[in-house]
Amino acid sequence: MNTSSGRTEAPDDALSGVNVAERILRAAGEVFGAKGLHATLADVAATAGVGVATVYRRFSNKDELILALFEIRFATARDDVARALEADDPWEGFVEFFEGGVREFSRDRGFREFVITGYSETFGWARGSSSERVEEVVHRHQLLMRDSIGRMVRRCQDAGVIRHDVVPHDLLALTMAAVSSIDFAAQKGSSPETYRRVIGVILDGLRPSRSGVTPLPGVG
Repeated sequence: MNTSSGRTEAPDDALSGVNVAERILRAAGEVFGAKGLHATLADVAATAGVGVATVYRRFSNKDELILALFEIRFATARDDVARALEADDPWEGFVEFFEGGVREFSRDRGFREFVITGYSETFGWARGSSSERVEEVVHRHQLLMRDSIGRMVRRCQDAGVIRHDVVPHDLLALTMAAVSSIDFAAQKGSSPETYRRVIGVILDGLRPSRSGVTPLPGVG
């Protein structure tokens, strides 16, 4: 059977449910990552090489697919902050976490939109469906990450490597500022490494004191 994209769709009964679900999740990560969360399930189905009906058999609506995908992203984020908390050097652990977060958001438009939505009044992307489960997942993730990031920040402050007035919420704003520099560089035809220079300035600004500035990578 052919899809509208020209890909050949394997018969649904020829694939195990697990394999189909994994294929759909991989496709959703690719589609939502590139196009954002307003991409359609038809886009996901075409990329997965299955029919839209097959997607609906595994995920009752678009929000359920989005939640399944980003629960995986959330688990990765929790692992990342856990590694930062276990790092021998609090500052190096923090830097690795912060830079990794910027990279993850920069290459995944859908994840960026999902997290930002958690700080707005709009939830849900499925038509005619309650957004309560989306709200619950986002809020649960916010609480878990806020606690872990708070411990990471306090650990750095106790070690004297981050200024005392920084709060966990600041990190999301700073992360998004660094991510926005990627879009800015793309529009202006600047170096794609511009965001690394922005990260350098942000990290210097988080320090309580320093004898000089950290050399910035590349040329903007």
